[in-house]
Formats: sequence, C-alpha cells, structure tokens
Amino acid sequence: MARAVCHRGPVSAWVRDEWQATAGLLHARPMPRDGRRRISRLRPTAPAVVLGSASPDPYGGMRNDLVRRRSGGGLVWLDPPAIVWVDVFVPAGDPLWRSDVSQAFHWLGRRLAMAFSHVGVPASTHRGPYEAGPSQGLVCFASLGPGEVTAGGRKLVGVSQRRTREGSRFQCVAYERFELGPLASAVDSGTSDLIRDRAAGWADFGVSNSPSEIARLLMGFITEHDA
Repeated sequence: MARAVCHRGPVSAWVRDEWQATAGLLHARPMPRDGRRRISRLRPTAPAVVLGSASPDPYGGMRNDLVRRRSGGGLVWLDPPAIVWVDVFVPAGDPLWRSDVSQAFHWLGRRLAMAFSHVGVPASTHRGPYEAGPSQGLVCFASLGPGEVTAGGRKLVGVSQRRTREGSRFQCVAYERFELGPLASAVDSGTSDLIRDRAAGWADFGVSNSPSEIARLLMGFITEHDA
C-alpha cells in the first residue's frame, strides 16, 4: 500500500512540512489535531484530475486518475512538474481564523499576492463575491472566489477551504503556465478558450522562478509576513 512521505521542518510558530504521495493520499490526510498552525508543500507523484467535494463528475467515472477532495470548488488539473500546491491549516480560535467562511480567505490571499508581487507578478486579491465564470463553476480556474489571487485580470492562485471543528484547511494551487489538460474535454471548445483567457501562470508574466522556488517564496510570505 502506498504511503505518504513527510519531511518536517524545525518547530516554530508554524509547523512546516512536505508530503509526497499520490493526489488521492495527499487529499486524504487527516486534519491536524495539535492546535498549531501548519503549512505543507504537497508534491503529487502522478498527474491527477481533482473534483471538489460537491463537483459533478463530467467523465462518468471513466478516468482512473480522478480524485475527489473534501474542500469545495471546481475541477483542478494537477501536473506535478508544473504546479505549486501548498496547504495551510489554521486552528479554530487562532488569530488568523475567521468564523465567516468568505472572510476566512482574505488574509491568505493578501499574503499570496504579496509573494507574487515580490517577484514581479502584478498580483492582487479578489475582494468581491464568488463568480462562477464561463464553466458555471465546473472548472476551478474559470471561477473566482473571495480572497483568490489574480494578475492582469486573470486567476493566478486557486484556493479552496475545508472546515471542521479543528479549524480550516486552505488548499492553494498555482501553475507555472496554466494548462487545462484533460479538463478541456469536460467543456466545449468555446468555453475552453474562455477559461484559458481567464487563467494564468506566473511564467506568463515573465517570471522564470522554478516551482520549488515559488513554493519556498509562498511559504515564507504566508508564515512570516503580516497582511
């Protein structure tokens, strides 16, 4: 049976760790119960199509790389060499925790935007309500939620949230260059074109940093900067 590999960093105000496993195992990790903030870089070992907790399956169960996560949002294509995936856990009652589901995203979005701005991406956070976009919420990067990060009017970071009595887990994904991959077959060609126009990766703004460098940048700004 496959097992996740976890590498933990030194103890601090944040627990920092790294996990490498299939997307299914990474999404199945239990919520932390130690009452501490936690930030994790997740590295899937194979490509995967990820469904949100309430997303319909447009493939009718015919894809063996299909994974369902327990947070909300639409379809996400995970191509391991070309993405950064960071999970952030905030325990209930923490100064960063918010009881309002929508407001809970904003501190994180501001820090993510600060990190990308630091390397020259014109990033900002979405302060308006949820927008379903051209796929009517089916594809994550076609929609835009409170606190998510945009650049040049295009979605740069997708953020979903799972909430339990222990706290909130935010799952953040950014692309080096946005690709629909197999998600293109879930919508018609016109919608695919509209989605590509609404989404971006950091390399689209002339930033040549590798995914590992971007992961370190995001994790540093999330844990060390006020916003």
